[in-house]
Amino acid sequence: VKFDEKPEPVSVAYRHLEYAPERGGYRAGGAQAPPGQSGPSSAGEAPPPPQGPLLTEHEGMTAGMVVQLHGLQSAPEMNGQLGRLRKFDSGAGRWGVAVRGEGAEKRIRPDNLAVPQPPAIPEGQGADQYKELGNECFKGKRYEDAIAFYGAAIDALDQEDPRTEAHDGKFESVLYGNRAQCRINLAREAQGNQTELSKETRMHSMHANMDAAKSIECDPTNGKAYFRRGCAMLGMAPSASRAKEAIQNLEIALEGRASGGKTGVVLPNAIRHDVQNLLDFAKRRLDDFTEAAMPDPDACKSQ
Repeated sequence: VKFDEKPEPVSVAYRHLEYAPERGGYRAGGAQAPPGQSGPSSAGEAPPPPQGPLLTEHEGMTAGMVVQLHGLQSAPEMNGQLGRLRKFDSGAGRWGVAVRGEGAEKRIRPDNLAVPQPPAIPEGQGADQYKELGNECFKGKRYEDAIAFYGAAIDALDQEDPRTEAHDGKFESVLYGNRAQCRINLAREAQGNQTELSKETRMHSMHANMDAAKSIECDPTNGKAYFRRGCAMLGMAPSASRAKEAIQNLEIALEGRASGGKTGVVLPNAIRHDVQNLLDFAKRRLDDFTEAAMPDPDACKSQ
């Protein structure tokens, strides 16, 4: 081409280009744009894929924090839901959030995340009314709020006439048991996919163990309470003694029947399989500690 002359048009074929959701970001790969979309993604469509690097802290928020979703326009049904932060994708500018009840991890902008506020506990309510509020929160997976309402119900019992039906030991056992289950759910959520028990997991499990023990004290026939205590024991720092105690509680639960049986312990048939699975796990954990404690024969030989 002579620079003093006007060149003829040249046709150029671009191949092996992958559609990029952000302007100026085409990459090799050959992927096609989503149907009906030929340019950069608009607000309300799926967020871009992870770009990295992935961080555990960003602008005051840290991985593991519980957050509340708000201001979502593309998925307004998720507004108000709670979730836990995983990793921040600095390239995409979004947090990975494990939203309760949503299964797959969601990718949310920081502007759509807030620290949840504690619930306002209405004054002058009875224990049964606080319990119903706690149950509503539990169904909505607002476990922190449910813990607060179950606690308010327990406190209200101290102010009520001990001759009322709400002051029955079985009723109080249910309150402690429900609060224990909330803490167990939080322990599982905090643990996520980590192989080592986290500090938060151990803390929730410790409180769940205390609530489950109180639930048993109030009603020794509450099979769910034995199950929950066994689960809580296994969520604390692993040890042979805790594994043994978990086994004892789970075996008592399995002795129960839906109608009470010989021991009087009541265990719904719907959770019997879960109790058995947890018992098998507790026995394997105890075996691991026992094997680790066995001396090495070769090390015991005289030198």
